[in-house]
Amino acid sequence: MSACSSSSSSSYSPLLLLLLLLTMMPWEIGLLSLSSYDVLEDSHALPVWYTHPLGQLSSNVKPAPQVYSTLLKSGCQGGEHSACFSELRRNFVNVRSAKVKNLILLVKHWYSQVCQEEGRREMLPPAYALELLTIFAWEQGCGKDAFSLAQGLRTVLGLIQQYQHLCVFWTLNYGFEEATVSQFLRQQLERPRPVILDPADPTWDVGNGAAWRWDLLAREAGSCYERPCFLQAAGGAVQPWEGPGLPRAGSSGLGHPIQRDCAQRTPEDRSSLHAVRPGAGSRQPSGPASGPSGAACITPSMLGTALDLSQIAGKDLDRFIQNHLKPNPQFQKQIGKAIDVILGCLRENCVCKASRVSKGGSFGRGTDLRGGCDAELVIFLNCFKDYKDQRARRPEILKEMWAQLESRWQDPVPGLSLKFPERTVPGALQFQLVSTALDSWMDVTLLPVFDAMGQLCAGAKPAPQVYSTLLNSGCQSGEHAACFSELRRNFVNNRPTKLKNLILLVKHWYGQVAAQNKRQQPACASLPPVYALELLTIFAWEQGCGKESFKMAEGLKTVLELVQKHQQLCVYWTVNYGFEDPDIRTHLLGQLQKKRPLVLDPADPTWNVGQGSWELLAQEAAVLGMQACCKSGEGTSVQPWDVMPALLYQTPAGDLDKFISEFLQPNRQFLAQVNKAVDTICSFLRENCFQNSAIKVLKVVKGGSLAKGTALQGCSDADLVVFLSCFSQFTEQGNRRAEIISEIRAQLEACQQEMQFEVKFEIPKWENSRVLSFSLTSQTMLDQSVDFDVLPAFNALGQLVPGYKPPSQVYVDLIHSYNHAGEYSTCFTELQRDFIISRPTKLKSLIRLVKHWYRQCNKMPKGKGSLPPQHGLELLTVYAWEQGSQDTQFNMAQGFRTVLELVSQYRQLCVYWTVNYNNKDKTVRDFLNWKLHQPRPIILDPADPTGNLGHNARWDLLAKEAAAYMSAPCCMGRDGTPIQPWPVKAYV
Repeated sequence: MSACSSSSSSSYSPLLLLLLLLTMMPWEIGLLSLSSYDVLEDSHALPVWYTHPLGQLSSNVKPAPQVYSTLLKSGCQGGEHSACFSELRRNFVNVRSAKVKNLILLVKHWYSQVCQEEGRREMLPPAYALELLTIFAWEQGCGKDAFSLAQGLRTVLGLIQQYQHLCVFWTLNYGFEEATVSQFLRQQLERPRPVILDPADPTWDVGNGAAWRWDLLAREAGSCYERPCFLQAAGGAVQPWEGPGLPRAGSSGLGHPIQRDCAQRTPEDRSSLHAVRPGAGSRQPSGPASGPSGAACITPSMLGTALDLSQIAGKDLDRFIQNHLKPNPQFQKQIGKAIDVILGCLRENCVCKASRVSKGGSFGRGTDLRGGCDAELVIFLNCFKDYKDQRARRPEILKEMWAQLESRWQDPVPGLSLKFPERTVPGALQFQLVSTALDSWMDVTLLPVFDAMGQLCAGAKPAPQVYSTLLNSGCQSGEHAACFSELRRNFVNNRPTKLKNLILLVKHWYGQVAAQNKRQQPACASLPPVYALELLTIFAWEQGCGKESFKMAEGLKTVLELVQKHQQLCVYWTVNYGFEDPDIRTHLLGQLQKKRPLVLDPADPTWNVGQGSWELLAQEAAVLGMQACCKSGEGTSVQPWDVMPALLYQTPAGDLDKFISEFLQPNRQFLAQVNKAVDTICSFLRENCFQNSAIKVLKVVKGGSLAKGTALQGCSDADLVVFLSCFSQFTEQGNRRAEIISEIRAQLEACQQEMQFEVKFEIPKWENSRVLSFSLTSQTMLDQSVDFDVLPAFNALGQLVPGYKPPSQVYVDLIHSYNHAGEYSTCFTELQRDFIISRPTKLKSLIRLVKHWYRQCNKMPKGKGSLPPQHGLELLTVYAWEQGSQDTQFNMAQGFRTVLELVSQYRQLCVYWTVNYNNKDKTVRDFLNWKLHQPRPIILDPADPTGNLGHNARWDLLAKEAAAYMSAPCCMGRDGTPIQPWPVKAYV
């Protein structure tokens, strides 16, 4: 299909028809039969020589994510294979109503006339972009089968004028669920505006702001507004539709009124503008789910589009929270007084007496937003002797409480009114406290409940019997959550002020998502409750930061990343309940086997607050993560905290293999791309370094976790060791280092410019003339990267062959040359690599697990000293397997437990191998004897005997963490008994 069209069979010439159209009145446009002329488009038969990627799709079936991940992995250009998805493209437009198609014809006819002027056809975007823009305008602004064509046309022309802000895509056929597609979409949405992604093929940006002259279309669109077709009978102008992402009067960009607040930047100062993100077809976003207490669906306060989070710079988030999200102190004071009056009234007049009351909800937790929020008033009644009593007696008690409030509320707080909703829910009394003057309200849910815990002392943990009684009551999920409101309140309320501010920010964003389109309120219950986002924010802070002072943008970005990983979320705490009691343990292990996301309430283990539809939140999180609020002052994306969606500590022993596969195993495609790039770089360095010098590159060797096959998902490390002819002995390795590094860097930069890579090749700014590094990052999975250190070295081993064992003289020379442990370990990179790479696949998986555990330990406060090197833990893992199992299909939890046991016995550790050196030579023998009689722990590098990887490190800290993990679910059987380690001694 060509980009524009003309007709020779029309009863009017195209130019005359356009003139006719622009002189018609708006109501006459609807009478014009658009079929009286045909906008004939050039048609081309497109032979598709590929295997059909979609197969035969059933009606309304979404293609499998693999279809698009395969497309992206093919290395195609934008839209190169769009013909393979022609059925989806056809169906996307074909299902529209006849009138929407008429509007499309009208827009395309206008477009064809613009194309004819001054030979603009080759400069303008394809007509298909205008089709999609028309559908978007109708979805967002109208959605009805009957509408004014003049209003529709006016809306589309308005969008064209705002082309510099357009970012339009649909998730009808692809979305953010699959990692490869998700990362690619993020990159697409960073492209120059306008971005209009084909709903059938995500590689095709039909808007392509970098290629097409949208300014010409915008100029023509602006010249049409004074025409008669946009004048109403009464003389007023036809107004465009209004909706998310559509132009509005007095607006800058799309759908965002000009900021008048002094705390906001003016439109002229803004460099980041809102991206419009329609969902699948005309599907509208969902709202929040009701909590287990039966409280009504409460959407967090929305303070208008003027407070659109996406337009707030990351550095301004703290001020934004303070000025716009923190609740009004005067209103809070009024609410506090009103609640005291209400509780006093009920205590004095109700037949059933209360043992105590608890103020919960966001008001009680200290996470209430300005404008509107929620509160739970939980009244613990003495007349309830168990959970079953609540069901039987609650209706009559609620009826009495309602009568008391209605009769005795006599405006005790000036300016605050009490309103009862027309509809309420069983098991709770609901009312609203409203301050018209302060433009604020609070939804209050009053709940009479059984006092399951009694009065707890500050910081006390409920007795296990409290929860075992709950579990044995046969309750539904979260049915009695209100009985634990005090624990829930205390869990959040004692957090630092800045963390609560981050919670407010996340809740405000949640409110924007939930309120994007209120036309589909029945879907409100499908989003997870906002409380789930509160808990997720606390989890992100605990695992990634833990400090009272932090950068708000980093915290927000971390929560958004976790939301996108909702299908892997497993979040729970053991501050109030744990695995000690058999009943609770059985229940928790059962919960951990359920489908993700799992976010357990820290007060009530029966309530998975993660239940609900996360897809819309995930889509919105992906887009918000690329906006100004998640960028630094330099315009680069802020880095989120290092937080995984599940914790090793909390993973059941039987799920460790799955944990490794999901969270630790690196992407195979990325590894293949990196290895291919490294081979290219190595070859380039061998051929081009020191061309005008006597120095020769003898070989270039990969080292580190990438070479050993133990790289972790995310960011890994590797070495690129360059063996040079100018070094004839160990002691010369430090000579001429600056000169050598300079030459290698120059060639790396040349390689970067001249060669094509499937990965992003970055060389950081040169800050130290003796150090050289670079990184390789995935183009589609932005969280996947490998950092390389480039290390010049003496070729002590020569050319290795399979089964090679170094001559003793190599180690004699090493012993005579070294000054400190491991000084020349780079010379033995190949031996270090071969020692690990030949091991069974499952042993390498265990090494990954131990390395991940080590990284978690490294986040803990250490005080003075540092943890032992990671390579030492790798070797200890190999030793544990060699001595305790040697089975290629061992029990992962047992292997992990064994390594932790060895760490806890660090004072006895003495581990070494004789695969590369031994005691046959006297010099080596004497050296080994001396080494092995040094203070424990001893872990000798099997490639370099001078390197004791156990020496002079804080093993005590590792041992402390090991003890904690050995009693955690990851080392515990389903019956609560500890996993037994292999019988391995701490010394050879």
